[in-house]
Amino acid sequence: MVKTAQLNRKELQFVERLCKSFQENSSEITRLRMVYLAGIAFQNLRAGARREDKLANALARGLSVREKMAAEEGGHISANEAARQLEVSKQSVLNMYHAGKLLAWKTEKQGAIQFPVWQFTGNHRLSGLKEVLAKLNQGKVLDDWGKIGFFLQPHESLGNRRPLDLLRENKQDMVLKIAEAYVE
Repeated sequence: MVKTAQLNRKELQFVERLCKSFQENSSEITRLRMVYLAGIAFQNLRAGARREDKLANALARGLSVREKMAAEEGGHISANEAARQLEVSKQSVLNMYHAGKLLAWKTEKQGAIQFPVWQFTGNHRLSGLKEVLAKLNQGKVLDDWGKIGFFLQPHESLGNRRPLDLLRENKQDMVLKIAEAYVE
């Protein structure tokens, strides 16, 4: 549980109402989806031009983008499911993630790791993924979501195509070039 000692009475009541609403809906809506929906609700508020409002709207948009990326191209799977997919142990999958050889992100709940499905083909990693990730990891500036976004966003220098699509077409060299420019 997050510390609430720094909250005033009104803020604490607000957090309690939010928690109650989240709990009431948790059987029908995933936590990640709740965050996305909360972001939509926040964006629909009539926020002014204050710096604080702009920052809050930017954070809400970021949550919406993460929700979209998490669901894209087949969604995501747990470390156990990724291990079954690759026919290796869960620890091997986690080691590949920590070594920067697989894409994943940590969830807010218990820090569970989720793996985008699109990086797997059968019981292998997508061809060229390991090499492109090695290039993206050289910059040390991209977090997990930044790397995922790299693969899912169209790039002008790739003819408005996504690196993911080019890897699927075995055009690894083109993706490596854009990855190099991406981390500089």
